[in-house]
Amino acid sequence: MKEDSLSPAGWIAAAALSAWACHLAVRFTTPIDSALPFVAVLVTLLAWVADPALMLATPLLIAAELALPDEGVRLLAVGAIVAVAFACAVVRSPLRADVLAVIALLLLRWIPRPAQIGRELALLVLALVIVYVLGRTPFAMAVGVAAAFFTPAFPLRTLALPLAVLVVAMAARVFGMPELRLTIPSFAAVAFALTFFAWSGLVARALPYFLRPPSREPVRFIVNRALAANQALQLAVPDGARALVLSGANVPHFRRGAVVGHIDPGHLTVRIGDVADWGYLRRETYYASHNPLPRDAAGKLRGYGYDAWLDGAGRVALPRGAPVVTVTADASLPAGASLQVEGFELAPR
Repeated sequence: MKEDSLSPAGWIAAAALSAWACHLAVRFTTPIDSALPFVAVLVTLLAWVADPALMLATPLLIAAELALPDEGVRLLAVGAIVAVAFACAVVRSPLRADVLAVIALLLLRWIPRPAQIGRELALLVLALVIVYVLGRTPFAMAVGVAAAFFTPAFPLRTLALPLAVLVVAMAARVFGMPELRLTIPSFAAVAFALTFFAWSGLVARALPYFLRPPSREPVRFIVNRALAANQALQLAVPDGARALVLSGANVPHFRRGAVVGHIDPGHLTVRIGDVADWGYLRRETYYASHNPLPRDAAGKLRGYGYDAWLDGAGRVALPRGAPVVTVTADASLPAGASLQVEGFELAPR
């Protein structure tokens, strides 16, 4: 546990100066860049409760903003800086799990600023109660954060998951469960989510996407055609094409394995699992959807923070050597549903 080197007024002044410096450094317009002063305040709070040396994260945040023009690299660098500072804070002050849980949830759920402030405050309170019930340990912090982080967006269900976790936690303590610490796995799990807090909504709804090896965004030959049931589209395969990029429309209720289309030659069947509904990962639709993340997801990242999502496009291998392919929407598609042919993905040159 660190010894305070500043008075509370000194820490408040440090937070204000850090926020002001980050505000002056902002060069880009994404919600994450715009929230850099807010992030600096939370980093200062980490330093206050854990170790003043963590204030070094603030100049690193400024350096990332000024020196990294590539958006993905810059936002990932900001997340990595915050995650390392958070992990150090857990190690230095494991008994401040209550404050650490609040900081983590503010980073993961409050960027961009939520529309339902009252609901978010209720989630913070429930997370804190879970942390206290489980003994204010790193494990308690991780459980409280997870309970609030993965909650659905629907108003009647938003508090259901953390309330259920709270009931289970209380029952476990009543029946003699000891105070678990599990420091390393607990801070590792939360720090992983914080590394990608710029796209935290996608972490909550499609975690496997972040476990894939990184790759450059491929070049596409755009088609953008939607096929209703039984409709077919014949396409000449462009030079260098290695896959078709397909998605569904109005099929979020389909379950894994449901047939949505066919590709000829080769009599290839396209199923949910190869593709998904284009918008199923949106915050407002995900928890009512039955679609899984496509096996070879080809969607594009959209939005930032807790509003981030990935469209449901998937890569489907082309029949080997075919100069022309025919894509047909399955006859079982209901009215209003379609198979979307987004384009061809070209091999890198």
